[in-house]
Amino acid sequence: TTLPMAYWVRTDELGVRGAAILILSLNVLFVMVLPLVMDWAESKYFRARFVALEEVAQNNPELAVMLSSQCEKLALPGLKLAVVDQTNSDELFSYGLWRNNPRLFISDKVLQAAADKEIAPSIEAELTRFANQDHTLVFLMFAGFQVMAQNLLVYLMGIYHLY
Repeated sequence: TTLPMAYWVRTDELGVRGAAILILSLNVLFVMVLPLVMDWAESKYFRARFVALEEVAQNNPELAVMLSSQCEKLALPGLKLAVVDQTNSDELFSYGLWRNNPRLFISDKVLQAAADKEIAPSIEAELTRFANQDHTLVFLMFAGFQVMAQNLLVYLMGIYHLY
């Protein structure tokens, strides 16, 4: 997005402030679309199925109680599990959009097991890590870097008469 913005600033199609606002807006759009892309990729490549806590409660009530109490404690609304069948691994990770729409990626083995005392601390730690993440500063720093790169490109286009 930086190169087209630099070109449009150089050709006076956009002002510098307008380009900065457009860069920030496009970054917000990309960040909002990223969880949807992750969901699609997991369902396509890992054959993940998404399970809500209500469905987990039918098969594994102990795990559902542990997950719902952890989500209440951390104020995480709408947790969904991305369950993968083909793995024997106990690895898990989470993703979402600024504490909204959290996803927990787990194996079917973990979902089917009774409330395992060994996996519960890992799930709690992963949800706590997810809840404590705040990417706002990184997001704004990246947008600032893009604006600086855009201004550098505009300057270089002016020096070398590229437009």
